[in-house]
Amino acid sequence: MDYRGFTEEDVRAAVTADGGPDAWRTGPAFLREIDTEEMSDTAVVYARAGAESVNSYQLAGRSEELSEKSGAADGVPFTDAEQRLAETARGLQGEGAAGMYEVVGTLRLAMADAMDTRTAVAELLDGPDGLHAVVRRHIAAAWQDWEFALCQVDIPDDAADTIRERHLGAAVRDASAGAGDLTDAVDGYRTRMTGRAAELAAQGYDVTDGALDLWLTPGNAAFLAEGVRLELAKSADRPGDIDWDFALHNLEPFLAVIARGKDADLTPGEYRYLDAFYEHAGGGDAFVDLGRLLLRRDDLRLPPADDDRLSGIAGAFADGMLTAYGHDSVRMPDSMARLFQVYRYKGTGGWWGDFQKFGEVMGYATVTPTRRMTEDLVSTAIVSHRKGWELDERSGSDGVMHAALLNLPVAAEEIRGYNSANNQWALRVLDEAS
Repeated sequence: MDYRGFTEEDVRAAVTADGGPDAWRTGPAFLREIDTEEMSDTAVVYARAGAESVNSYQLAGRSEELSEKSGAADGVPFTDAEQRLAETARGLQGEGAAGMYEVVGTLRLAMADAMDTRTAVAELLDGPDGLHAVVRRHIAAAWQDWEFALCQVDIPDDAADTIRERHLGAAVRDASAGAGDLTDAVDGYRTRMTGRAAELAAQGYDVTDGALDLWLTPGNAAFLAEGVRLELAKSADRPGDIDWDFALHNLEPFLAVIARGKDADLTPGEYRYLDAFYEHAGGGDAFVDLGRLLLRRDDLRLPPADDDRLSGIAGAFADGMLTAYGHDSVRMPDSMARLFQVYRYKGTGGWWGDFQKFGEVMGYATVTPTRRMTEDLVSTAIVSHRKGWELDERSGSDGVMHAALLNLPVAAEEIRGYNSANNQWALRVLDEAS
């Protein structure tokens, strides 16, 4: 009779099997996200930027300049950096610098919160009573029970399985509780950061700009995207329950990145943010859910404010896709890329309906796509229009072509060079746009 035991990976699999929190992934990811040395350096940079800026609108830009020029305060521990921020905030009080005292204070609290949460997550993961230690104790206790059982005269045939199942069950229960605590700590932090972002925006400070990138991490993108995904998922059977204000509020940092991309190339970190947002918002499924709402717009009878929010959300998703993808360095998720692959599908099946909805969303685009993206949009629009004409059905080709024509020179070149006898529709649309 052999005892095969169990591993921490067995415990993890059991905890996450039905959608339980995967703290083994999210915990280490959060520890990497909050870099203590970088945070200390950035705190000092913001203290200096606060002292040198006239108002909160200048703070992000000045912090970026100082960060690029001097990098950091070498060797300054976080506690000293936090003290410098506090001193800067006190110095600004009563100086008449509009909003600066509140902005610097909020930034200091955000950085301190990030560090405190990091400490808590590290303890919940690797501390004496953290996730790893708890599971190891259950594994050791199971082996001790087995060794004790071997000393008995009569060992039941199912002793090994009984011992394993008893201790594995206990390990899963304790690990589930620990994983839940860790998830709550991280989600609580991200919720507080969302609230602070709104405060800072009201004070004239753009949290997606400057040297402090706490709001632009893939983890924060995933957190906000999950909220949007859950709202859009109601489109099929509970559209009346959608919280439009919440969904659009979650898109604010996303929209700020897109706005910056209109004027300059985004950083690799900003592209990662957009990509992470789409991944966790549902990718192609999010476009389908959103398009379903747009097609049912008249039936929804939304109040004017919510109707405007629906348009804003559609514009964000369309512009974000055109901003994030079409570059050699960023690969579009498969669930979104498949929506372009008109030539693969025939008939009126589920994909055709998905493409119709995708086209509805793309009709709200406003940013200029790259050359490669424009070429893909043009070919997709032309092929889909031809298929829709053959099937005597509405397709998403109008919205897709609208997005392509935002880069008019490239779209014109592509349309005129398209080798198709059925290209009259695209030429007509181009003529109207020109």
